[in-house]
Amino acid sequence: MAWELVRSGHLVRSLRLAPFVPAATAVVVLLVARRGGTHDVVGDLRVLGLLLALGGGYVLDDGAAITLQASPYGLARRLWLRVGCAAAVVAPLWMAMLARLLPSAPTGDRWALGLGLTVELAAALAVVWAVAAWARRHGVEHPGIVTTPALLASLLLAASAARAPMLVGPGPQWTSAHLRWSGILIGATCVLAAAMRDPAARPRWTVGHTREERQRPGVRPGCRRSAGDGRAG
Repeated sequence: MAWELVRSGHLVRSLRLAPFVPAATAVVVLLVARRGGTHDVVGDLRVLGLLLALGGGYVLDDGAAITLQASPYGLARRLWLRVGCAAAVVAPLWMAMLARLLPSAPTGDRWALGLGLTVELAAALAVVWAVAAWARRHGVEHPGIVTTPALLASLLLAASAARAPMLVGPGPQWTSAHLRWSGILIGATCVLAAAMRDPAARPRWTVGHTREERQRPGVRPGCRRSAGDGRAG
């Protein structure tokens, strides 16, 4: 079913591409304009990654969400499919950006810079998608508009953290800062997975407990026998 949605183009037409297309276009224009040369590789890649993250926050907007609530295709699958489509666009663009701009960095720092900035982008995307998913869960039909101030506020908070700096340049603090970025990525991914869970779904242990009660003779579902049941009158 997922492949059919992608192949037929229904999924692409249902995505809100208006904010995403200008972001991707700005990235392409900047890459062409730079022609591989830059004075600040880290700064340029962070700006380009921010554009992609801001545009990617709108992919969970879904005007047909209410109509599809009764669909056998679960909520988590629908949202993960949208996230996957956005990642399929962001990933090659990011790889092209790294291939275009990283040669301007010192040879010994290229791998560390590429890996660290990729973690930053992945964390930013996970944050905006988690915010959008939770907004959707609380009834916001188009949560993309919420992700922009949330991401910008998070970056301002990260920039103002003096004891645990996040937006650092190459140097002794680079590794520790990106360990913190990795923690944000893991935490945001867990929040995203929790937000994508169908609100109507029940825990497995509850479903199993209900089935056991139904199988027991003389016991109605959700009720228990009292200690005096079975005693002769």
